[in-house]
Amino acid sequence: MVFVNILLPIFAVIALGALFEKVKKPDFKSISDLTLYFFTPCLIFSGLIRGHEQLSAFLPSAIAFMVLLTLVFWGLSLLVGRWLGLDARGRSAFSLATIMMNTGNYGLPLVLFAYGKEGLAYGVIVLVLFTFPLGTLAVFIASRGQASIRQSLLEIFRIPLFHAIVLATLVRGLQLPVPEVLLRAVDLVGQAAIPGLLMLLGMQLARTSIKSDLVPVLSSSFLRLVLSPVLAFLLCSLLRIEGLPRNVLILQTSTPSAIIPLLYAVNYDTRPELVASTIFVSTLLSSLTLAGVLYFLGV
Repeated sequence: MVFVNILLPIFAVIALGALFEKVKKPDFKSISDLTLYFFTPCLIFSGLIRGHEQLSAFLPSAIAFMVLLTLVFWGLSLLVGRWLGLDARGRSAFSLATIMMNTGNYGLPLVLFAYGKEGLAYGVIVLVLFTFPLGTLAVFIASRGQASIRQSLLEIFRIPLFHAIVLATLVRGLQLPVPEVLLRAVDLVGQAAIPGLLMLLGMQLARTSIKSDLVPVLSSSFLRLVLSPVLAFLLCSLLRIEGLPRNVLILQTSTPSAIIPLLYAVNYDTRPELVASTIFVSTLLSSLTLAGVLYFLGV
């Protein structure tokens, strides 16, 4: 029933996006820009503005969790990449696919269906935090050192989510009044983010095929889907994160490989076929692994 109630609706919308891509061949960039520049920032802003006060207490431990999980997976990906005998570009691609999980397109709908709006409030925080390694470390790994730390950090400021985060933080911190009519408009636009993100994921998967050696693809997928929930559970125990925040962190960081690193891999010619293949395979296999994670979490 976990698969039917939570995962099946997600994969149904993903499949719809893939079908739409195959049949209609839409302008992918326009749909992507609409989702990333309007729908998702509105969802983030609304979630942060309307979020309960417990989110503030959750933030310090969530930051520590993000840093530790990212560093551990970076180290593991380097070790396993060398063990598999991958060259420098192959190791970079392997790290990109292993470290960066899909906390947005996949993670937010997953948390919403599993834990409702209260869980989604925590999920927004998790998405925001994991945007930082996605916009900095991922660029640095893909460029294999070609991009400076300064250039990598500047990528964060170009991400629309960052602007929504800053604006919401200022509004909450300064206790600025926001007209209810404006919040309703933002809420309405933000509601399109969840189906929009899933449709984009399906459209991207429809453009992807397996063109890489299956050994590194399956190895990266194993680390991402099987080892990640185990490490997330251990880190939550270490940091004493409990209850709903713990469940959201474990669930959202057990998702398959993120899509955005593929854009970096293409841009820097960092074995994009390996990254794309891992995204495709890990997304399909996640229907099995996430059912196990949800069962473990008692959903």
